[in-house]
Amino acid sequence: MDAKLTELIIQLEARTRQLLMQYSKSQEEKQDLLLRLKERDEEILLLRQKNEGLQQQYTHLKMAKYIDMADDDVKDLRGRIRKMVRDVDRCISMLKVE
Repeated sequence: MDAKLTELIIQLEARTRQLLMQYSKSQEEKQDLLLRLKERDEEILLLRQKNEGLQQQYTHLKMAKYIDMADDDVKDLRGRIRKMVRDVDRCISMLKVE
């Protein structure tokens, strides 16, 4: 009976050591996962900030494109007006000659 009790105590100690090792390993994994989570959160924050910056740049580019298109329209309109003025001048000069 005494040998059986000693054997049970040895098994209990062995299992306790195993549990402690598993607990230590779980704690290390937890710390590793918490660190990775923190790194991911920081990465997400940086990517969100970058995304906001890019969206702002995109908005500015769209506005610049609209302004540029408006300038092209103005240039086109000026060219048409100049052509019409030349045509009117030509017609006036033709009327004067006759």
